[in-house]
Amino acid sequence: MASSSRAMSALRPVQFAPRASSISSSPAATTRAFATSSQRTLKFVPTSRPHAPSIARQTTLARQFQRAYADAAPLPPPKKPGKVRTTFKWLWRLTYLSAIGLTVGVGYTIYVDRNPQPQFEADPTKKTLVVLGTGWGSVSLLKKLDTENYNVIVISPRNYFLFTPLLPSCTTGLIEHRSIMEPVRAILQHKKAAVKFYEAEASSIDPERKVVMITDNSEVKGATSQTEIPYDMLVIGVGAENATFGIPG
Repeated sequence: MASSSRAMSALRPVQFAPRASSISSSPAATTRAFATSSQRTLKFVPTSRPHAPSIARQTTLARQFQRAYADAAPLPPPKKPGKVRTTFKWLWRLTYLSAIGLTVGVGYTIYVDRNPQPQFEADPTKKTLVVLGTGWGSVSLLKKLDTENYNVIVISPRNYFLFTPLLPSCTTGLIEHRSIMEPVRAILQHKKAAVKFYEAEASSIDPERKVVMITDNSEVKGATSQTEIPYDMLVIGVGAENATFGIPG
């Protein structure tokens, strides 16, 4: 029995004590071991330069692709727009340009009306044209008259032009009185040469001396209420007065 027990003890495996490095489970040791193994296993393998046969093969393929692209059927032409669409397109362009032109024209008209050009002074060597009144005949003449050829003088007790056809609308309250009155200044300031205006009444005319006697009957009078205006040509456009023959109403 003693010999058998001695033999069994001899057959038992011998257990070795583990090494300190193998049983170490700290994170720092694990990271250091992984980094060491990675540095030992990773290798950089440089790419090899393509050989000449591969370059020639690529060039051949590119030429074949170009030849096939050139031999392909051409693309169909783009579809033309219809007549209705073309018409609306041109109408829109015409409307757009017309709106721009109208805006520019209105702006230019307003600018010229508010900023008249400087006028020439009267020339003593030219003839003097005297216009009496600011009615239909006188205003029509002043609008079409070239003041560079004459020294123009306007005499009238009213400094505005009255559009008489709209007087019934003023009485009914449809429009205001100032809407049918046009100042004479607005007509004369756009002339090339300066025009003199006397707000007075022509009391008498002397055709032999060619002189018009004017009288200032307004509420605001100056130092002189009567004076004489010489003329070379005279236009009488004072209008007419209604003869009611004393009939009331």
